[in-house]
Amino acid sequence: MVKYNLTPSDALVALTCRHHNIKTILTFDQDFKRVPWLKVIP
Repeated sequence: MVKYNLTPSDALVALTCRHHNIKTILTFDQDFKRVPWLKVIP
């Protein structure tokens, strides 16, 4: 949360994606672009 400047709910989504080896997400939330292991598709 602190390292990538995410809200608690966004951090939970990012870590859940990492845990389940999900590398691409579909979202309009630009904050996820700061997470290096996620590819964001708007």
